[in-house]
Amino acid sequence: MKLRLTMAIFAACLLPAQQTPVFRASSSLALVRFHVVQKNRYNTGLKPEDVIVLEDGAPRSFTVFENAMAGTRIVPVEMTLLFDTSGSVLSEGLLNPLAFKETLLDNLEGVRIAVYGFDSNMKRYSGPTRDYTLLQAAFAALGKRDGKGELIELHPPPNRKSNAKGGTWLYEAVAGVSREAAATPGDATRMVLVFSDGFPTTDSGPEDAASLDRELGIPVYPVVLGHRTLTQRIEAAQATAMPSKSPPLDLSYLMTQQNQIADFASLGELTGGRSFDPPEITLSVMRSILNTMVALVRTEFVVGFVPETSDAPRKHKVEIRLREKSAGKVMGGTRTVVH
Repeated sequence: MKLRLTMAIFAACLLPAQQTPVFRASSSLALVRFHVVQKNRYNTGLKPEDVIVLEDGAPRSFTVFENAMAGTRIVPVEMTLLFDTSGSVLSEGLLNPLAFKETLLDNLEGVRIAVYGFDSNMKRYSGPTRDYTLLQAAFAALGKRDGKGELIELHPPPNRKSNAKGGTWLYEAVAGVSREAAATPGDATRMVLVFSDGFPTTDSGPEDAASLDRELGIPVYPVVLGHRTLTQRIEAAQATAMPSKSPPLDLSYLMTQQNQIADFASLGELTGGRSFDPPEITLSVMRSILNTMVALVRTEFVVGFVPETSDAPRKHKVEIRLREKSAGKVMGGTRTVVH
């Protein structure tokens, strides 16, 4: 599902704050986040008794239920920013750390931001932090691509191949940064905002990353860069193509890229996130995207429970359902928990 870059839509979706009870456990939690859409608006008025948590199809109790609209959020948010270092997002001004401070840090109490960049490998420029000085240094190093940052080697999934010349390991980076996020100590809901043109140089696909993100309960929010330029090139090629002949090679290549962009954007729906496809990427557009992320955090619910210990841990499917269908439709709300 693609979101338009306008806060007017979200203004119409936000309902008055509800005094929702918050239950917190001191042990390590399995957290599941989700939105509820009712008549094209986000329903933020649910109560714990409106929700059913299923584990392997059987109802189970939960110890955390909260929504940021109800007041101070107890479960913190960790947002990972993943930048394709070959993309135009690294143009001057787009990595202005002040934009991230004024949108994310100043509007989401307790949110922590991590900064990564990738090509055929990945670098961590900052782990999750609210320290503005650290974020300034991270964005500066990312923009210069000067070798600073901790190198994290990427590997294609089994039976996948890469371009010998390197390039853009898109889905490997998404999977890699999700593993990094999941390994961060402490209870938090985690999400990945990834900026890329969507053109990988391996034959990995969105499902290679999405299957892991669903298991970890980490939604991905792809931001497509440069799509309008590609669309213009396709229209120009189609205008000169002969109807009675096969499409020229350049048009076929451009259509392949169009399909790659669609694959990249699909990461949103596949993982319980959303995709953004702005006509261009400017500092103003970047702020709009970040403000939309703030609105998404404020309208999401978080349910959590303490998994039982086991001598033989295995995977368990967790799913959120609503007791009444009239309350709306659940978006997200599934993950795999190992215990």
